[in-house]
Parts: sequence; structure tokens; C-alpha cells
Amino acid sequence: MFKLFKSQKHATVAVGSRYYTAGLPYMVWEVVNLFDGIDGTPYAHIVAVNDQTRRKTVAQSSLESGNQYVPAPNEA
Repeated sequence: MFKLFKSQKHATVAVGSRYYTAGLPYMVWEVVNLFDGIDGTPYAHIVAVNDQTRRKTVAQSSLESGNQYVPAPNEA
């Protein structure tokens, strides 16, 4: 049987965590702020590592799912 949806979540989103856009490993985003929206949904402000003027607000669940954003490997 095929799995249509991923049911496993990645590690909890935290400030300083880095993600890249799925399919674009050169586009790295860093979480700079976490907050709960007025709708009760947990959100994250993310900023492009290479261009600090590029900012987004995304639901934390979209970062956790691994579909649209993929956790970046830890840099040593």
C-alpha cells in the first residue's frame, strides 16, 4: 500500500534552525522568531541566510512536515 502523506514530524522548530526550500538546496532560511498567531496557529519568521532582506512568515507545521522546507544539515 502506498503512503500518500508523511505522518512523521521532524525535530521541533527552534530559533536558529536552518531549512532549505525543497528542491533548492542553495536557498537556505533561518528561523529568527517564533510566535502564536491570532488564529492560534504557531508561526515562524524566517530570513534568507544569503539575503537578510528576504523574510517570510510560515506556519511551524510547514517547517516540521518536511514537504516545502527541509532541515539543513548541521554545519560543523
